[in-house]
Amino acid sequence: MHGASARVDGYQGQLDNLLSTLRLVKDEPNLQTPAIEEQVQRVISLGKELQRQLDAFAARVAKSKAKQYTLALLSGDRDERDLESVLTQLDRAKADLTAQIVTAHVGLSGSMRTGFTAALALVQRVDQNVQMVLGERLSIAAQLEGRRLVEGGTA
Repeated sequence: MHGASARVDGYQGQLDNLLSTLRLVKDEPNLQTPAIEEQVQRVISLGKELQRQLDAFAARVAKSKAKQYTLALLSGDRDERDLESVLTQLDRAKADLTAQIVTAHVGLSGSMRTGFTAALALVQRVDQNVQMVLGERLSIAAQLEGRRLVEGGTA
């Protein structure tokens, strides 16, 4: 368990970024699609599991020094593996959520038969928010931008 505190601190940035992503979905009604909501629930579930493990870890650390040392020898590697497993799953779930966000068809209306119309101002607003939080663009925004350039400004 030596160095565990530094490792836990190292994950803080990752968790802060994840919270920013969840706030983005919460604050952008246009991103609240069934697929994104399902992925958000997966992230929340993994977050709760991580919290459970960290609480158990903190409770063990709070025990007396002699018990801590014995416990560290017996369960340190297992604790580390369990935490790493949840953090890896959480990282994958965040990557999946990010992919679903950037591929969301925000601002589109219509159908395959009648064609689609894009609310460009809405797409651009959501795209800016996604870029600020994720550092990536909505794919629909990039496609519309390229199309505007080809067709002289119409989307």
